[in-house]
Amino acid sequence: MLPREYDILYNLENSYWWFTGMKLIMDRILGPTLTPASRLLDVGCGTGGRLQMLRGRCQTWGVDLSPHAARYCRQRGLKNIARADAASLPYSGEMFTHVTCCDVLQNLKDDEAGIREAFRVLKPGGLYYISEQAYPLLRSQHDISQEAVRRYRRRRLRRLLAGSGFEITRMTSANAILFPALAAYRLASRMAHPPGSERREPRSHIFPLPGALNSALFQILKLEGAWLGSSRNLPWGLSIIALAKKPGPELPQDIAQKENGGRINPKKNKGPEQP
Repeated sequence: MLPREYDILYNLENSYWWFTGMKLIMDRILGPTLTPASRLLDVGCGTGGRLQMLRGRCQTWGVDLSPHAARYCRQRGLKNIARADAASLPYSGEMFTHVTCCDVLQNLKDDEAGIREAFRVLKPGGLYYISEQAYPLLRSQHDISQEAVRRYRRRRLRRLLAGSGFEITRMTSANAILFPALAAYRLASRMAHPPGSERREPRSHIFPLPGALNSALFQILKLEGAWLGSSRNLPWGLSIIALAKKPGPELPQDIAQKENGGRINPKKNKGPEQP
């Protein structure tokens, strides 16, 4: 991302409908598996919004290649932040119980190497949460502004995960209700300004919205979060979410989750606040 994109992300991450909605969905899917003893690494942590949401609920680490990301993480008071490539993580093997990777693999020249690194640093039985942009046809100037080199189809993610040794426990789409409108907007943008066309600076589709519209869009993603949190999947959407497991024995949080009827520390599992 361009430096100014990090400024936008930092200022909007706790209010913009897309960021808050996708954090909520991650929380609904992954949150019940977390305990204070969990060790979570957020690969491509950006300005630290996801880590800020999880602070106090588990032990957290973050890694990002950008110095702007590290600076904003420090402003949030986050610790254990490192600058490194997602395909070459500065951690020993089998160090973490959870690894999250949101809109990062799409930026890597070698996305398979990024997945192999996640596998390496996960403990046996550990969980890998991925969220990536879907449908290559929707690639536009926005993707270029985020330095994304690809979008994904489910079969590609399945092949990469299985090829790296992961057991895929769940794969779903997200942002399904708004998908027709957002897909039409992305296609129109692609037609007006095709990727690779001569432009001085690619145009991002992330910008402040009127409060009422922003809140309405968040409520739609919140509804999807409730659906996905009940272990039901969505067949299409602007994002693909995968939850994969490194083969091995059950970790303590898995056992605790079963003993608590599928929820862990429900009082602490509040998720991000509504914008």
